[in-house]
Amino acid sequence: MYAAADDAIDWILDVRTTSQRLENDSDGLVLKLRIVRNLVRRLGRAASQPMSVGFFGISQAGKSYLISALAAGANGHLETQLEDTRLDFIEHVDPGGKGGEATGLVTRFTRRPVDAPRGYPIQLTLFSEVDLIKVLGNAFFNDFDHTKLAYDNDPASVRSKVLSGLEKRRRQLPVSGIDADDVVDLMEYFRKRFPTLMEPLKGDYWPSAIDLAPYLLPDDRAQLFSVLWGGIGEMSEAYLMLRGALEKLGHAEFCYCPLGVLVNPSESGGLSKSQSIMSVDILDQLGKDHADLIDVVPVGADGTLAEACGVPRSILAALTTELRFVLAEPPAASTVENVDLLDFPGYRGRLSVTDINQVSADADTEGSAIAQLILRGKVACLFERYTDDQEMNVLVLCTPSDKQSDVNDIGPVLDTWINATQGEGPEKRQHRLPGLAWAMTRFDMRIDSMLQDTRENTRVAWAKMMKMVLERFKQFEWIDEWCPSQSFSNTYVVRKPKMVTKWLTLDGENETDIADNWKGQVELLKETFIADSTVQKHFADPGAAWDAMVRLNDGGISRLAEYLASAARIEVKLERIREQLDEHTREVAEQRLGAYFQKEGAAEVEQKQAIVKAVNADLRTPKKLARFGELLHAFQPSVEQLRARYLRAGAASPEESGGPKAEEAVVADEGDALFGLDDLVVLPDAEPVAGTPVSSVSTSAAQFAKAAMRDWTAQLRSLTDNTDLMYFLAADPKVVQNVTDELITGANRLNIEHRIVDAIQDAEERVAAMRGNLVERQVMTTANCINDFVDYLGVSGVSVDERPQSAVGAHRKVFEPPPEIPAGALPQLPPKPINFSGLYIVDWLDAFARLAVDNVGHSAGREITPEQNERLGQILAQMQRGAAIAAE
Repeated sequence: MYAAADDAIDWILDVRTTSQRLENDSDGLVLKLRIVRNLVRRLGRAASQPMSVGFFGISQAGKSYLISALAAGANGHLETQLEDTRLDFIEHVDPGGKGGEATGLVTRFTRRPVDAPRGYPIQLTLFSEVDLIKVLGNAFFNDFDHTKLAYDNDPASVRSKVLSGLEKRRRQLPVSGIDADDVVDLMEYFRKRFPTLMEPLKGDYWPSAIDLAPYLLPDDRAQLFSVLWGGIGEMSEAYLMLRGALEKLGHAEFCYCPLGVLVNPSESGGLSKSQSIMSVDILDQLGKDHADLIDVVPVGADGTLAEACGVPRSILAALTTELRFVLAEPPAASTVENVDLLDFPGYRGRLSVTDINQVSADADTEGSAIAQLILRGKVACLFERYTDDQEMNVLVLCTPSDKQSDVNDIGPVLDTWINATQGEGPEKRQHRLPGLAWAMTRFDMRIDSMLQDTRENTRVAWAKMMKMVLERFKQFEWIDEWCPSQSFSNTYVVRKPKMVTKWLTLDGENETDIADNWKGQVELLKETFIADSTVQKHFADPGAAWDAMVRLNDGGISRLAEYLASAARIEVKLERIREQLDEHTREVAEQRLGAYFQKEGAAEVEQKQAIVKAVNADLRTPKKLARFGELLHAFQPSVEQLRARYLRAGAASPEESGGPKAEEAVVADEGDALFGLDDLVVLPDAEPVAGTPVSSVSTSAAQFAKAAMRDWTAQLRSLTDNTDLMYFLAADPKVVQNVTDELITGANRLNIEHRIVDAIQDAEERVAAMRGNLVERQVMTTANCINDFVDYLGVSGVSVDERPQSAVGAHRKVFEPPPEIPAGALPQLPPKPINFSGLYIVDWLDAFARLAVDNVGHSAGREITPEQNERLGQILAQMQRGAAIAAE
């Protein structure tokens, strides 16, 4: 699939010059193929990795205990053997326990050994250059208050201050660290997470960045990407410092390190972890500890070991994403023999500053401001990276049962993980065990606090607990509908056994029984717990969950381990990977590229009539009629995108790629449809609408019109990728795809691009003004040309008499205006008010039927030669073979 996407991009670049339809579609299609190529690379890597279970959330102590209980050896300790030294994780590695925190890296507990060179027994995974940009951008967009901060993302300003100068400094040969696919990955990362702030950057900045970034020297690259962190000088300096270390390491993905990265001999003769890269204090030394070098051995892309080189300790801590901790002893849970456990750093609340100098004060620390920003951005990006890479298909979410979280951002990242690894929507999730396990921790402390409560107070307390725990997640659909008509219910309550509590008796470190004086109260707590309606909704078996938690010397761990044994299976992971490959193969091979492949003997007229029938049947349902206006709005071009494109049009090249995404939509209450069309609609036969002759105009107007049509085509193509929009519109993506296909074909057939040129070239040639002064006029004129086509489907310029017959009224034409009211006369009102909204929708559907039938003979592949068509067929077959191999 990856190779086929490569070949498809080459095919598009070769053929686009001979096909106007492909030329308009090429930017969005190449961008889509790059996105798919990135995804295929990630999925291929994920398929080759062992099954992993992530532990994530805000309950750091709860996470640590759960991992220890599952992965510890017979002696109850998490230990690793590093050459001649045995380390205990809690004693020698974990900085917690005395107020310390991890720097923001993932610890992988595994039984798979590491083939490390002598003297360098510790394996670390490192960030890439693209990851560094994500970390800094994430920190800027999440830790700065953009309602008070003058963030300059205006397209004209970005072009004049950044892009124009960098285009002159573009090198002829690529510079290491970043390629075009990496920049596409960056664009997708920021687009998905910060859509509003990214909107002005879609038209000019991102297409330019894809073209420029791989060919810029480090300082110029820092200037280019500083747009993503507000041009803050300290953040650009941090990028250059960390990037410089990556270049020294050959942009290695892994490296091997000496024991000194974690522990060093102490004065008492033991081991000290005070200078461990796990310590949060190490990051405060960024840029200050050049003398504290650690020799590391980078691993090349082909697996060969490079020469050892020195990297400052603080920089190594910042660059490290993962520490591999190889378990020395067989784990308590046998599942861990074949499954890795990933311990993510505790998620952090974000700041809200307007100046970098406020960071330390708001973070309640005396440390470095840039270190705090990197730490917060890194913790967020780590989980996002492992989600994008689909490292773990099973996740244990740990939340304390006895206190509210002050972290607001955990819900969206969890929702993203669910969509990627479990499936988007209840239907896709219903055929397998849920990969998410929700562990409510510290339940011993929760019970301690309720031992004096009355029956009524316990009822209230359980209801409040469930509301508190669910509060950060209640807006996400999976909470109430994990599977069709079934709430998420894979929830567990756990506690740390052998802890001193009021309600349990201990014999040394052994729990012996529930204390006699509290047995009745504990039974009451169970009774009211399992009777709570929210508990019943989100626990598959509340009674079993309670009994497992109360079980002596266990605390609910065995029940969680049983679940992991059944859910953490490699075949489940591979099944989900196959599903995603199938989805993207169908979209690219059958819809996007497939539209250009000409099959012999295709009954095109019948196909168009079937499309019209399906579109009418789908869009005429009351729920969708109520949002018909929003659907049309999604088909209309982004004015912000057009504005950015106009400013860039003079420097744009056909090879530049980029594409807009449909505007985000907020899900509102459905309510009833305001009207129905069943009493209005009788579908008529079709009449053709005359096309517009093609002419060639080589001006700045033509250049902008061509770019505008490319961007609009890419926008239409991306609509079905916007799952939030599809959900809001209650739209069937296949139907939307069919409508956009016909809109694109019709716009090319009617030569809307030429109409735009006619509308704007007079101002381009005659108005003595700078382009910056023309921008609003030209952009709105262009938008109106495309909007008129979307709204009236090419018939607005046709006289009423020549328009198709409307399904409403014996002699009425589509989009026929009401009769004019003579001067001085009163309007004649019918007995029943006219449903003008309904009339418009009927006419639009009638006009769409005519548009689709008139598009016969103008399909995408008509301008392609037989040789080009044959080559495309080979590429499509290669894609299908790749999907078939993955399914085996």
